[in-house]
Amino acid sequence: MAYTIVKTNGQVLTTIADGTINTNSTSLALPGRNYAGYGQYLDTNFVHVLESFANTSPPANPLQGQLWFNTNANTLCVCPADGTTTASSWITLAQSGSGGTTTFGTVTVTGSLTANNITATNNSNADVITTRMLTVNANANITNAFITTANVTTFNTQVISTGSQSTTGVQTGVWTQNGAGTANGIAGTSMWVTGGNLVISGGGSIGLKLNPNYFYDLTGNVISFAGSYNNGNVSEYLSNASVSGGRFAGAIFPASVTTGNITTGGSGTGGQITGTWTLTANSRLNATYADLAERFEADAYYDAGTVVELGGEKEITSSKYELSEDIFGVISDTAAYLMNSGAGDNTTHPPVAMTGRVQVKATGVVKKGDRLVSAGNGIARAAQHGEATAFNVIGRALENKTTNNIGTVLAIVTVSK
Repeated sequence: MAYTIVKTNGQVLTTIADGTINTNSTSLALPGRNYAGYGQYLDTNFVHVLESFANTSPPANPLQGQLWFNTNANTLCVCPADGTTTASSWITLAQSGSGGTTTFGTVTVTGSLTANNITATNNSNADVITTRMLTVNANANITNAFITTANVTTFNTQVISTGSQSTTGVQTGVWTQNGAGTANGIAGTSMWVTGGNLVISGGGSIGLKLNPNYFYDLTGNVISFAGSYNNGNVSEYLSNASVSGGRFAGAIFPASVTTGNITTGGSGTGGQITGTWTLTANSRLNATYADLAERFEADAYYDAGTVVELGGEKEITSSKYELSEDIFGVISDTAAYLMNSGAGDNTTHPPVAMTGRVQVKATGVVKKGDRLVSAGNGIARAAQHGEATAFNVIGRALENKTTNNIGTVLAIVTVSK
């Protein structure tokens, strides 16, 4: 009568015919009924079970839950599924060494774990850890830490971070920054702010103190720079120039600034100079362009080069007629000096060049030196013999124009008023 072998879960593993032995269903040799010499196989099976199939590789035909002692790593392993013969797929339970150290694989403790010492080679993840002494030799990655009291006599580290530049943090207490290193090429630097602003705010006596001198604080309190300064450049910038009112009343500012360049950042970026300024003897202002212009209110939008005259619904309008004696100037977009600049913009109050070099819209052929007169519709032309008078000449051409169509010509504008 054949033997039917059933696993613990009730699943039929195999059927062994009489007088045969099964070596393919498990790691053991399973003899059938009336198999001659079955005792030797039973004894061998007992030995294999006692030594947990100790070998360098997993046993053949393993069953889920079967133990195997890995003699290469001296670890006890469990088979995760029937037929698993890959050593790395077995679950490692423990390793014992001659020093009495036991290393576990993945172990989940749902209760309490009490130990004299715990060494975490990679990670230690827990909701609550109570320890009398914690030694971290490499890195401690802590997502949330609630520390009631921590006394650290000396804390040595190269980086203290909240995690990112935009993540805020709070530092409370009286701290002394003591350093004499070199940052960005400056020796003796104790602190260097490489990004963002250093902001000092709050009520009371809060400010930035420079021993033995002071800066001014955010509330506008006077901060003196009393003391001796032997460096000539420093003395120059600490001369007696004060602000009589406003937020920084009484603050010390330089009376004279020497620099080779004052800029708003770009030729098209506006800026302001406030006050009454005088050019000293032998000083001058140099400009890229060469016309003097003033803003006037126009009755329509006129682009650069348009010849305008007084009249129309506003202050100026484009010249209407040939040989007009009401001409007033030429619209400019290259004014070297612009007067009445706050009156409006180029749409409502275009700059009118009344003297200097400027591009003028012109029709017909123009020779260098020709006197320009109005051709009507805001256009100029070369004056013919006998046409030019002191009242209708817009200016004189500084270059040739060889085509008959409407174009522009550089001219020196001098309009009689």
